[in-house]
Amino acid sequence: MEHIDLLQAFLPVKPIIKTIKSPASGLGFIPAIDSSYIFNEEFLNNVLLFLDSPLNDALYIAGPSGCGKTSAILQIAARLKWPVEQVTFSNRSEIQDLLGHFSVQDRNVTFHYGPLSRAMLNGSILLLNEIDLVNSGDLALLNDVIEGRPLCILQNGGEIVFPHPLFRVIATANTKGSGDESGFYNGTRILNQAFLDRWRFIECRYPDEKFERCLIKNKVPALKDDLIDKLLQLTLELRRVSSERSESIGSLSAPFSTRVLLRIAGLLAQSAKVSIHAALDMAYASRLPPVEREYVKRLCFDVFGSKDMR
Repeated sequence: MEHIDLLQAFLPVKPIIKTIKSPASGLGFIPAIDSSYIFNEEFLNNVLLFLDSPLNDALYIAGPSGCGKTSAILQIAARLKWPVEQVTFSNRSEIQDLLGHFSVQDRNVTFHYGPLSRAMLNGSILLLNEIDLVNSGDLALLNDVIEGRPLCILQNGGEIVFPHPLFRVIATANTKGSGDESGFYNGTRILNQAFLDRWRFIECRYPDEKFERCLIKNKVPALKDDLIDKLLQLTLELRRVSSERSESIGSLSAPFSTRVLLRIAGLLAQSAKVSIHAALDMAYASRLPPVEREYVKRLCFDVFGSKDMR
């Protein structure tokens, strides 16, 4: 293990703790650093406090689609040289797959550790995306390991795996485990309160206008300021309509995420022949019902007019 200087690793953000232990073992996947990434200071500090000392908790990050939950964790891990075992669940996922499975190689039957087992052995972050899609009863498998107890792999003859001191469990989800009130996230489940009681929670929201402006400038530096201004104006209006009911369409059936905003900016920078109206349609509007799509197109014309600004 080595100590990472957090003030140096996360410049210009100033973490509230100065150093942290990192496995630095070379085992497992360590994400690549994205030098254009911008950290939210409050979010970063909450994650660093957890990684430094989880206190027998796991970390649950809840927030709308495309607000940067997973990318934030991967970029934190990249700067800490902390390996990550990442799993994205669906409503058909079987939690037992986290433990491992047998396979035949060269006529020999061999047990291969799954993401949970590897993370416990190597001191990795186990990153569980879309955890609210999994059956609540199946998730009880994680209860003991979250509290620091060893894992028993019955499939491998009852092998006992003891947790590495730097093993951590982080989950992301669009809900807080109490169901979806927005109507955006079909298939999410209500999770068991005894399970949720083992987690500390961070709420992740879409960044404010100032932060998203910095994101666009870092990711797509070729875009002009006046075009960015209009993009952010459109973003603010679409999010307002998504959260409130309009007389003409009710509310939009899909969130306008930071991921969508950066997708539009990237399309505009890719070619001068791509208009804002075409970029918006490809990146967002085409997936909406016809009435909503037409509303978004009209709103785009209201903000940008009929001419390209570049």
